[in-house]
Amino acid sequence: MAKHHRVSIGIDLGGTSIRVAVCDSSMRLLDSCSMTTRVAAGPQSAVEDMAAVVRQLLENGIKRGCHYDVVGVGIGSPGPINLRTGVLGSLPNFPGWDNFPLRDALTEALGLPVTLESDANAAAIAEWKLGAGKATGLESMIMITLGTGVGSGIILNGKIWHGMFGMGGEIGHATIDPDGLLCGCGSRGCLEMYSSANALLRLTLAIADSNDGTPALRKLADSPEMLSPLLVAQLAEKGDSGAKLAFHQLGRYLGIGVSNVINTLDVPMIVIGGGVASAWALFAKSMFQAMRDYSVVYRLVKPIQLEEQEHNCTFVCPAALGPSAGLLGASLLPYLNQSLELDTVEVQEIAQ
Repeated sequence: MAKHHRVSIGIDLGGTSIRVAVCDSSMRLLDSCSMTTRVAAGPQSAVEDMAAVVRQLLENGIKRGCHYDVVGVGIGSPGPINLRTGVLGSLPNFPGWDNFPLRDALTEALGLPVTLESDANAAAIAEWKLGAGKATGLESMIMITLGTGVGSGIILNGKIWHGMFGMGGEIGHATIDPDGLLCGCGSRGCLEMYSSANALLRLTLAIADSNDGTPALRKLADSPEMLSPLLVAQLAEKGDSGAKLAFHQLGRYLGIGVSNVINTLDVPMIVIGGGVASAWALFAKSMFQAMRDYSVVYRLVKPIQLEEQEHNCTFVCPAALGPSAGLLGASLLPYLNQSLELDTVEVQEIAQ
């Protein structure tokens, strides 16, 4: 007799890869697959690729003697997105995808209900429900993701804040230096230009070419095509003063961005995720110092210690779910959209 599982399909659409997962109602991973994003082939080709993988994963379940009762499909996509219409905006890393009706196209391809959300919002939902925010009982929190760019998701009073058209929460494109670097969004001095993985590399190269550059950092910078945030972090962990300065500067800029968020929304919890967040120990000190310097609200409600949440204090902490957050959040979307109850959650790491 076939085993019946109530499942959701989660899709994490990225500029490099697309990850797809089948999760049961306890958010336990049943099957998953990753593929290269064929950006140049266009959005319809990507939809066909996603649909083919979903069908294959469902077929795999049948072969294993399982019957999947699919409640729906959730997809996290880079923004901006018009969530009212399900149409993509102008995505800097997806040339030719502007104004594509992603939600309707995937619905038609699969014949299943599809919930579309920004990838940052999906990650925020996962951290709120399953990760750093799970044990707190908080109904409001913000997640900021430091990846290739800077994304964010805002949860207020138990709901994602979408704004008028679903494009709310673009904290990465808040200006922290009006005379600063030109951003891909068309503005100048965006937080994304100073606190992302790409920003870390720019800061590193600038320091290597300055009086603060060290021999090891200059040697690393001599091969910019090989330079990576991980290598800079490894150098900083070994005590290299130039690499440590790059993280110090990144943390300072991030702290200014977080200060603006705290001053504006006064939320009790801010979670920092994304690949750069794995180097938390290298930038946290300068981030917290900038928050004390630039946020009057934080100065009034800052905790005595920083490692654990304190009652009625603003808590800023690293994310708990790592690279699984976006895909887990996408898998949660159908349940939240249909107000369905989850079973006892058994979160596990989903391979990249």
